[in-house]
Amino acid sequence: MKPLLRHSAVKWPGRGGARGQRGATMVEFVIVGPIAILVIMALVQLGLMMTAKQVLNEATFEGARMGASEHAQKQDVMRALTRKLLPFYQDSTKPDATARLGGAALSELVDISIPFRLKVARLSPPESAFSDFGLNVNDGSGNHVAIPNDNLEYRAYDAYKGQQSGLTIQDANELRIQVVYAYELKVPLMKTVFKSVMCGIDSGVNAFGRGSLLAGLGNVTDCLEYYMQGRIPITSYATVQMQSDAWQDSAWN
Repeated sequence: MKPLLRHSAVKWPGRGGARGQRGATMVEFVIVGPIAILVIMALVQLGLMMTAKQVLNEATFEGARMGASEHAQKQDVMRALTRKLLPFYQDSTKPDATARLGGAALSELVDISIPFRLKVARLSPPESAFSDFGLNVNDGSGNHVAIPNDNLEYRAYDAYKGQQSGLTIQDANELRIQVVYAYELKVPLMKTVFKSVMCGIDSGVNAFGRGSLLAGLGNVTDCLEYYMQGRIPITSYATVQMQSDAWQDSAWN
């Protein structure tokens, strides 16, 4: 009796299978590739934004420190602040330091002269503190309404709070400023992405400042001032103890 022979069907690989595999890989790359590239670009932009926040923090502190020693005058705060913001405008391809810094100063002057590019506000002392504690002083250049800064350690801390400001004189001797800088996005496509996300049609929850032009007046303002200009607002605060008596300055109003 002859043994039963079984034949297994062997499928030899052909060129069609390899081409199909290569085709599937190409399709996957076409689908995933742009998303991956966009994520990488977003991460690079995020890193640049974090660096910009550190530069702005230092500039804000320097502005507040200058104001604390110069009677809280806005022009002195702005002088120190803008000097520290020069890295945003320097052209690193210029080898000559004088030309590089001169060009940066000119570019900065032109940029911050545009409304909403740089906002600086004095949060403390408020104008009401000058009504509560202000004294008329003359430093030789003219009369000023000033909040006394001398002998603060001998003044009763909680004995008297201003009727209008609700602050003690010690609290009124703290200079606190807020700086909002319109940072320009540097990475390609990020301007379009931010504008689309922040100012596009929004059907979700309005959180973290997100919202469309139809979501409210505040969002319209942010879109027009920042996102539609390819910029984002970066905010920084600094609080410094006054080293001189604060003078009332109408430039802060």
